[in-house]
Amino acid sequence: MKNYKIIFLVVMAFIGGIWLSSLLKGSSLKDEHHDEHGHAHSEEKEAHGEDSHGHDHAKEAKDKDEHSEHADEHGHAGHDDHGEEKGEHEEGVIKLSKDSQGLGEFKVTAVQFAPLTNKISVTGRIAQDVENVSYVFPAQRGDIKKCFAQLGSVVKENEILCVMKLENSEDLIEIKSPSQGTVLAEFVKPGEHVDQTTSIYTIADMSKLWVNFDIYEKDIGSISLGQKILVYPVAYPNKTFEGEIVFISPRVDESSYTVKIKALVENKDQLLKLGMFVRGDVIHQDEERYMMVPSEALQTIEGKKVVFIKTNEDTFEVREVQVKSMSKDQASIREGIQENEMVVTKGSFLLKSKLLESEMEHAHSH
Repeated sequence: MKNYKIIFLVVMAFIGGIWLSSLLKGSSLKDEHHDEHGHAHSEEKEAHGEDSHGHDHAKEAKDKDEHSEHADEHGHAGHDDHGEEKGEHEEGVIKLSKDSQGLGEFKVTAVQFAPLTNKISVTGRIAQDVENVSYVFPAQRGDIKKCFAQLGSVVKENEILCVMKLENSEDLIEIKSPSQGTVLAEFVKPGEHVDQTTSIYTIADMSKLWVNFDIYEKDIGSISLGQKILVYPVAYPNKTFEGEIVFISPRVDESSYTVKIKALVENKDQLLKLGMFVRGDVIHQDEERYMMVPSEALQTIEGKKVVFIKTNEDTFEVREVQVKSMSKDQASIREGIQENEMVVTKGSFLLKSKLLESEMEHAHSH
């Protein structure tokens, strides 16, 4: 009985060994199949440009090459566009048609190389006396029959002023003006008796008048005889009269610290009246000379003073300048412009606006 048990255990061990061997062989075959299939699949992926993670490198490389080529074309085209745009926008140059200039009422003036002119402001009054005065007397004794001139009349030389009847005679004679001017005084009336000593009229030449001004002591060193002065009557704010200094007082007023000066001023159209209040500018010129332009020609861009030079009919060039001094009317320029260049005066602000607008558009396009 014991022998049967031993035989049974041997048989079962043999059968178990066969089963285990079969099981192990199947697993090995499966692994070999998996390795062969995986290797083949990997080779296939590599043939298609993929790695073991499934990425298609060939496709990515192709896309990258195409993208690079496209970017290069785009970048090159953009550079060309930029270059073309830059060519159209020439820095510091503005083009403006004749029609636009006409609408803007443009004015240009030539740059002048001239002495710097300073103005000393003064106030004063037109004197009550005049330089040239004539008195009218009759040539004979008689009675005034008729008068043609009155106080304030403007008369010409040899113009008939009165008609008189000679004494002890029925003869009539004419009394004429000895000079041209304005009747400042009349002393007789028709019917009055006169003789050779009777003054009939006082006639003054009002074409030039004396004007008295007060100059501050600190400015007297800039005043000299013959110096030009511009006179502005309060009654005519838009008119300017020219004159020259003919007298400088040797005294300084102790209360006002001023010096009296007198100027002889041209009385255009007889507009100035005796005793009229006026302002004045005494013109003083330096010995040094500079490029001179009207002050309205100057504009400020980014803290720099510039002018606009007209280079042809529709083109204007912006030019930075170095300013020595500037007044209400004119500016002296150290450098930046040349004599006889045409600088824009009226309309320079419009050109400044056009320039800034053009630069903003140019910067925005980039």
